[in-house]
Amino acid sequence: MDEGFELRLIEALQPVRGFALAQGIYHLFSSGLYDRIAEGPQEIPALTESLELDASRTSGFLQYLANENYVTLSGGTVALTEQGRALGPYRPWYELLIGGYAETFQQITDVLRGKGYASRDGRLVGIGSCGMSAFDALPLVRELMSDLPAAPASVVDLGCGDGTFLAGLVGDSATVTGIGVDPFAPEEQTAGGLRFVRSGATDYVRDTVAPDAEPDSSRLCLAAFLLQEILEQEGRGAVVELVRSALRHSGHLAIVEVDHRPADPQVMRHGLGLAYYNPYFLLHVLTEQKLETDRFWHELFREAGASVVSRRVADPSVDSTGLEIGYLLTRQEGAGQ
Repeated sequence: MDEGFELRLIEALQPVRGFALAQGIYHLFSSGLYDRIAEGPQEIPALTESLELDASRTSGFLQYLANENYVTLSGGTVALTEQGRALGPYRPWYELLIGGYAETFQQITDVLRGKGYASRDGRLVGIGSCGMSAFDALPLVRELMSDLPAAPASVVDLGCGDGTFLAGLVGDSATVTGIGVDPFAPEEQTAGGLRFVRSGATDYVRDTVAPDAEPDSSRLCLAAFLLQEILEQEGRGAVVELVRSALRHSGHLAIVEVDHRPADPQVMRHGLGLAYYNPYFLLHVLTEQKLETDRFWHELFREAGASVVSRRVADPSVDSTGLEIGYLLTRQEGAGQ
């Protein structure tokens, strides 16, 4: 064997190290260990007993994380390192990509062989997505709302997930209604300014919005990361009709989507391009979702008889790629029913 083999082996195994480490960080969060250790140094026997974890296996797991410099071990006590403590704000990204989509990436070969779509853990996708939205999509929606002629009296979120996103809008509007099929969201429940209706978005607008309805200018409809789902699952025509119907139901429709630019070198040279968007683009190839370009959405909105009142991107201090886009739509003058 040549002398350079070991060095090349070390380099070749870095993705394996990253794979194991991403799983380890996700389970550090999901096991409850992170939250407890973040309170201060913990005695491992008492820690594992309180969390109902196997002491021996947990010690081995913590040793692994110590080797990666996320915790320190000393005399049976575990503490977070500075690197470990810095992970806290980024928990939602691990919940989404590792908790929600780990099983998706395990099915790549099956999908490539045409065996349908890859599965995902919808609950964890929703939890991670809502947690991430507090940093990007929710402030983006608030900016779109600031472009309205007046603050809306009510907001209807056409794809509310488990409802966590909606909680961030309470206080901005008198009432917020979430429409969704997430089994973890309340069903037909109203509380604290929030109302949940168990229904698919297209079913809701079809059953609720009359063909001759006049838009309620005091109402805002919202579709965050929803059109990509409907586009793949129900087709372009269903998305066009949803936009039309939403604008018969309300004065404005706010949409958040991601510009699909995986072959753009400028995107892939960006730090978030490889760290986040490259796997994000891939998982959409595998699952029952379809990302599209900014240009595509503008053409679809015109087809639906909608005008773009404003277009904004996520806060550059969080995401400076410009890929996460918010659109505020209203009906074109003279648009038919």
